[in-house]
Amino acid sequence: MTISENFVDKYSSIQYKNLQSKNLEAAKNLMIDSVGNIIASIRAGGNKELIQNMANNLGDNNRMSPLYLGMLIHSLDFDDTHYDALIHTGAITVPAAIYSSFNKKINGEDFLTSLVIGVDLAVKLAGIEKHLFHKKGFHATSVVGVFSSALIYGYLNKFSKISLVNSLGIAGSFCSGNLSFLTNGDNTKIVHPGWASFSGCNAAELVNLGVTGSSNIFEDKNGIYNLYSDISIKDKVFDLSDKNWEINNVSFKPYPICQLSISTIRLASQVINNLEIHEIEKIIVHLPKDSYDIVAKNKLNPTTPYEAKFSIYWSLASFISKKELTVDSFDEAFIKDDSIQDLIKKIEVLHFEHTQTAASIEGRIEIKFKNGELKTFEEKNSSNSILNSESILEKFYQNSNLEHDDEVVQELLKIEETDDVGAIIRRILN
Repeated sequence: MTISENFVDKYSSIQYKNLQSKNLEAAKNLMIDSVGNIIASIRAGGNKELIQNMANNLGDNNRMSPLYLGMLIHSLDFDDTHYDALIHTGAITVPAAIYSSFNKKINGEDFLTSLVIGVDLAVKLAGIEKHLFHKKGFHATSVVGVFSSALIYGYLNKFSKISLVNSLGIAGSFCSGNLSFLTNGDNTKIVHPGWASFSGCNAAELVNLGVTGSSNIFEDKNGIYNLYSDISIKDKVFDLSDKNWEINNVSFKPYPICQLSISTIRLASQVINNLEIHEIEKIIVHLPKDSYDIVAKNKLNPTTPYEAKFSIYWSLASFISKKELTVDSFDEAFIKDDSIQDLIKKIEVLHFEHTQTAASIEGRIEIKFKNGELKTFEEKNSSNSILNSESILEKFYQNSNLEHDDEVVQELLKIEETDDVGAIIRRILN
């Protein structure tokens, strides 16, 4: 069988009862985190006209909903990351599941199951070799997101195996998303997950119109890996066992910044209360080389809120100066804040070679004080696992401004018990 057929053979037979409780807890947390990010984007997003237009057009039978949902989940750069695959998973799975639930009555068990298999497919496609799509200038989240979205839509709409294979084959014609935003400072990155979700859902819907797709979309000479990477997919083996569902390895973001800066800010949060800024002469941040190239190289003076999210200098200075880093920290008015700019001048970033995935490497900071003292701070056993339900809920409440005892929140927290997920999602987004 082809790669596509093997994936479909595995995922099409998976049911809620086949999954472990931790798989389902991870799926629920991913959904909760994604919904919280949607609400936060609507509440505090930068482009008010764009955000409000998207929010007003979420609903039944609106074919643009997957685009808007993916963009809203990702627009604040506050959504999850899978470190090894280096992709955002919620923004390329949750929109397809919500869109399906808006147009058809979907129960909570199927909804959560679809997220487990959708994440698994996306991660396996992007993680078969380290940064394979990024090396060619493509945004991996967008490239693989069309496939996870097509799979989820087909799964929730009870497609046959051959229809699922066709859906993936059609989706392969819609892959896109480049990394030009890293050098040009534009915000096209926020579109990528939404476009992938929209394209994946539409690819699946085209099957119902008689369109067919290649069953060799991954290994063909004109397939995804040959076009979008430099690897030979024939030399690779995908793990199709049921022992390790990749959704368990997703990490949520505690701060709305590039994932490659998270460990530094997380470490700073542990030592900030014992620091007196006026006593600091220099802050030396040690970053993996892969992280340095994205969040430090030529990122000293961001001019827009989106650029600031990809600047370790600005993010760290803002966090130390303001004692927090939330969605509201990136208001346009703060980008040139004097206290932040003064602290940026004290920050030096060094990089080191590494074999581990950059996002998984724990933070290290050295602080040189004016009295000549030098202190080194290092993280130990830090994690932002999607299985940390308490932290996920804390972030959700902060993002949504909703209370734990709100009736709709209680329904969301028991999503697996409902026979109509769409009704709950509609209520919480209205």
